[in-house]
Amino acid sequence: MNKKKLIVENAIKEIARRDGVTVEYVKMQMKIAMMNGLRSADPRAKSFWDNISREGKIPTPEELIIHTSELVNKRKSHE
Repeated sequence: MNKKKLIVENAIKEIARRDGVTVEYVKMQMKIAMMNGLRSADPRAKSFWDNISREGKIPTPEELIIHTSELVNKRKSHE
């Protein structure tokens, strides 16, 4: 597992621990939210989802977190 995925997995574990739920539950809730976003008709939302690097047809929660963190870091470096 690469370093980014390890960091993300640890973050998901921490969320689960903090909320008193399982890692699987956290990931399931993220997937539900992601499916709602993927169904959006908004062109900006479509563009966001289309630009996520992924191994499969639908991004994983881990891939979403990595993509989002890279966007945040990119924006911070342009400030």
